[in-house]
Amino acid sequence: MLDITTIILLSLLVLFSLVILFLNNKIKKLKRANLNDELKEVYNLYENLKNGYKKLEKQNASLSEQKQNLVQKVRDLEKANLELLERKEALQRSKEKVEDLHKKKEELFAIAIHDIKNPVSAIKGYLDLLDSYDLTAQEHQEIISGLLASSDKIVNLAQELSVAITANPETEFYEFTPTSLNDILHSVYLQNLTYAESKKIKLLNQSSTNLPKVNIDKDKIEEVIDNLVNNAIKYNHPETIVQIKSYFNAEKITIEVIDNGVGLEEEELKNVFKKGALLSTVPTGNETRSGLGLWIVKKIVEDHNGEVSVKSKKGSGSTFSFSLPIIK
Repeated sequence: MLDITTIILLSLLVLFSLVILFLNNKIKKLKRANLNDELKEVYNLYENLKNGYKKLEKQNASLSEQKQNLVQKVRDLEKANLELLERKEALQRSKEKVEDLHKKKEELFAIAIHDIKNPVSAIKGYLDLLDSYDLTAQEHQEIISGLLASSDKIVNLAQELSVAITANPETEFYEFTPTSLNDILHSVYLQNLTYAESKKIKLLNQSSTNLPKVNIDKDKIEEVIDNLVNNAIKYNHPETIVQIKSYFNAEKITIEVIDNGVGLEEEELKNVFKKGALLSTVPTGNETRSGLGLWIVKKIVEDHNGEVSVKSKKGSGSTFSFSLPIIK
């Protein structure tokens, strides 16, 4: 595409060519007429025009070169601009990775710090039982098993905190393996048994036997079940029952934790799984609450492609449940 300056110069060159051609013909005619003075004048004009034509040719060539240089500079600028855009996009991706890592670290710290109190409380309860009651050999064995399970949980949570400190954006916070929930449910039952007994609450493990395997991070799903059971005991009244149930179909396994405690208002059900949500209900034994437990449950279950749900009525208790897809 020619610019306006080039078009004007080319037009002048054409015009000069026509004038020179006209004068050249005129000179030939004057020569034939032997008119020396007129010939000399016309000849001088011819030479001036020819010199002007050559200057215009040089200017046109110079302008063409300048135009090519400008075109190359524009290409170089476009290339540099594209590189800058690519760097900007790379920096944005890096920023997003750092922000995502920071968010993951915050979540992991929140989960670990929240959940470490459950096994610590369980250990204290087991030690109180050992110190206060005459126990059978079977009961001693169950308490020792519970102490070991709670101790292992504290160690695992401490390791998670170490991972969070040294993690990079590629670190995976879940270790998925095909697992049956039977052992996990029994372990959570044992860990919360003394807590329930201290509040005169009967804890029942009524889960199905031989549950099919699901692809889970065992420790994280144990945290989910432990939070639900611990919450049910925390918000339940003495002389009541907390039930752990499980069932499955061809698609999924569902775990339910049922209590007949304080329950929730219908409006509160919308916020029950939100982070930091402190609802109107208060623990029946003056226990502390953080508003993180059910948020942790929802996050972990959804990270396992599962779903959480709740059914509750004020004064009539609650049923918290979650489901996980079965390995096919």
